[in-house]
Amino acid sequence: MNGKMQLVLVLAVAFFIAAPFANAAEKRCKIGNEKVECPTRTDAELKKAIDDFEKEAMDMMKGIGGSTYGIAPFDYLTGVGKRTTKADTKTFKVESGYAKGTGKTEAWDRIKKPASGEAIYNQWTNNWSPSFKNTLVAGADPNEGKQWYYVYCVGCHGWLLHGDGPNAVYLDPKPRILTKGSYMNKKTNVELFTTIKGGGASSDLSDIMPAWGNLLQDQDIWNVIAWIRANADVKPITSVEDYLNPKSSFDPKSTENKVTPLNAAKNPEFKDAQETVEASLAGRGGKLKGAGFVEGGLRKAPEKVTVK
Repeated sequence: MNGKMQLVLVLAVAFFIAAPFANAAEKRCKIGNEKVECPTRTDAELKKAIDDFEKEAMDMMKGIGGSTYGIAPFDYLTGVGKRTTKADTKTFKVESGYAKGTGKTEAWDRIKKPASGEAIYNQWTNNWSPSFKNTLVAGADPNEGKQWYYVYCVGCHGWLLHGDGPNAVYLDPKPRILTKGSYMNKKTNVELFTTIKGGGASSDLSDIMPAWGNLLQDQDIWNVIAWIRANADVKPITSVEDYLNPKSSFDPKSTENKVTPLNAAKNPEFKDAQETVEASLAGRGGKLKGAGFVEGGLRKAPEKVTVK
């Protein structure tokens, strides 16, 4: 066998040996007991996303209207609606009348009459984000979950849950696309709850996904799940109208939604997951301290949630 034939044979053997491992690396997410390819963005998409974030930030500082994200009057980076002093409502590619070294953004004087009571907590995000009268997770409020998502999750999973936050390009594995219905709709509520509370490692996923159980109460986590469910398979945004009225593909009558904050305490699967996660959280000592409830601010008890 000549040298050329030997090289071909070595490469062929190497390919057949490496192929199963390559597939295993690609299929490291689970739906039930089946390994599936994780819904994530490509490196090229995430590189473009971080470049767009930086451009958006610079434009905002300069007071330039418009957006790099295809929603002309909407600032994807800050979630603040952009305005202009000129009548260019199609592109908004003009000076917005803000910034110019003052440090002021479009949000500076947006509110003429501040909300009162608990509504003050939601006032900023509800100006330029969806608000829901219905929930797909009984006893959980997607409007309140939205607030926690914006605080803790946007950096990796992105403003629109597309897995393209400003940190995503630096992570391996990449953050999941939380709007991917073919994957997310098959995840049970208990699986989502466990992953958010105990981190990726609690669900045999990457430990890059941190545990939020020491920052969020259980009801906060349920509210975040309601927000995620409300965004399943939401179509790409072409207008502010699209953005403010997402249409979810998640079926609230599916088995994935049978465990909710209204009945979770009596569900064996949920109770087992709770005990495991609580035991793994720092400072808990195996006691279910995080399963308690403190009402106030953005949080209501499940039975008091007003969205239906």
